[in-house]
Amino acid sequence: MAERTPKEKRVSKGNAAEKLLNDPIIQEAFEKLENKYNSAWVSSGLEDSQKRETLYLSLRALGELKLELESMINTGKIAQREN
Repeated sequence: MAERTPKEKRVSKGNAAEKLLNDPIIQEAFEKLENKYNSAWVSSGLEDSQKRETLYLSLRALGELKLELESMINTGKIAQREN
């Protein structure tokens, strides 16, 4: 069996990332975590600066994960259009 080309790998990764990001269970998990972190952040006490910092970093990590998946999707789409 022939090894896939770099282009085929990028297209495959992009398709897998798109399938994952569009999965209703993943979407629900992202939404629940985002709501949970935001709610805990807003309701934290004045003295809970460490908790807010942790929640902020959690929200950032969640956002960066989404961005990375979107980047993989876009890279795959670009590779698909290449000759």
